[in-house]
Parts: sequence; C-alpha cells; structure tokens
Amino acid sequence: MTAERIKRDCQCARANHQHGTPTAYVVDKCRCTPCTKANTLREREREAAKAAGTYDVGRVDAGPVRDHILALGKRGYGLKIIARIAGVSNATLGKIIYGDPSRNTPPRARVETRVADRVLAVKPSLTTVGKTIRVKAEPTQARVKTLACLGYSVGWQGRRLGREHSNFSLLLDREYCNAETARAVRDLYLLLWDKPRLPANRHEAAAISRTINRAAAAGWEQLPPPHLSSSEAPINPDKSIDHFLQERMKRQMRRRA
Repeated sequence: MTAERIKRDCQCARANHQHGTPTAYVVDKCRCTPCTKANTLREREREAAKAAGTYDVGRVDAGPVRDHILALGKRGYGLKIIARIAGVSNATLGKIIYGDPSRNTPPRARVETRVADRVLAVKPSLTTVGKTIRVKAEPTQARVKTLACLGYSVGWQGRRLGREHSNFSLLLDREYCNAETARAVRDLYLLLWDKPRLPANRHEAAAISRTINRAAAAGWEQLPPPHLSSSEAPINPDKSIDHFLQERMKRQMRRRA
C-alpha cells in the first residue's frame, strides 16, 4: 500500500512558495506529487552537470580575494571599511583572512562568487580612503590653480577651508598631501569651477585682478570642467557628488540655451 503523500502549504511570514517547485519540497517539506517531481528533476540536472564538469557550485578560490583585501589594507583600508563599501559582512571578510578561531578553522579556501565579485570591485579612491592617508598632490594642486585662475587666491582658498595660509600654500610644492585636504579642495573646486569670483568692492576687485595676473604669469591653467581623475572616482560612486555634477551641468545647459 502506497503511503499517502504529505502536502504542506508555505508557512513563511514573507515568502510565498508555490507547489511544484524544489523550494517548496526543501523548505516547506511538502511531499505532494508536483513538488516531489520538481525536486527530483533538479537533482537529476545537478548530477548530470557534475558528471559533465559544468556544475556551478557558486563558490570560487578565496586566494585572489584575500590578496586584494591585504593590498587594500596597505592603502589604509580596514576590514570594516572594505565590508561597508562592498556591502558584505565584516565577519565574512574576517573568516577569509583569519578563519574562525572559535571553531579552530583556517582561513576560507573558497568564497561565494557574489562576495568575491563585490570585494574585488573595491578600488582605492579619494572618496573612501582614510583622511590621514597620503595621496598624490598633483590633482589637488591643479584644482587650486584652476580656482586661482578664476580669482580665488591661494590665501582665500585656505581661509575658506579653515587652513592656515602658510601651511596651505606649501601644498603647491609638495608631492603628497593627506586625503582630508584633497577632498576639501575637490569639494571646493566642484562648487566654484564655473563661478569666477565677483568683487564686493574695489579692494576685492584689485585682489582678484592680482590673483588672476599672478596665475597667468605662473603659467597656471584651468582644468576642463568638471574634472575627477580615475583614481578619485570610486567604484561605488559618491552619489552626492554625482548628483551635484549632474544638476550643475543641467543648469549650465539651461543658461547657455
């Protein structure tokens, strides 16, 4: 005598598993004929793919992921920062690097494809790096010079950013600067790149003329607007900057029209 098949409907609070699917068979433990047939078919297809060597287990070698995490660490990125940018858990990255000491397991040999793709997509960028990390000063210097061509003196920029003039002016002679300063200058540049400084009185008018003349005599040139180098454009774009640029370009087009 054939045992009666047990039929169970989905009891999940949010999901709505349907009969005739492998999910209903496994999760809901439904043994109705449609669910049983669907699960049997999936198992047969899985075994056939394994025999043919085409079965995707959804995991890849963790070595390249681990190397990438360590390389990012040398650029000032801790596990928490990498996890936040990649959108994965900090615990997952910890197990890739250190293993699981509580279970006495070594670093993971394999990792989910989704996790690997997200972590490998994280690249060093000015937007995400720690504020004390040293970065190349050349892009920052170019922005300072661009603003000077528009009448904003180096001293004016320093005061606007809350920096002492003596320290800020040294930026133009240095090979490196910290990321905090580079970000501050970048944001100021994005705010003013299409706004030549307007004088409020004759004294400011004279100061603006001196600044523009000195910039011209020094051979300083304006960057093509707007300018963000590839090393500063994050793999996970800073939405506020993207939004700012898009809106600014729209206003420019409307004014020109």
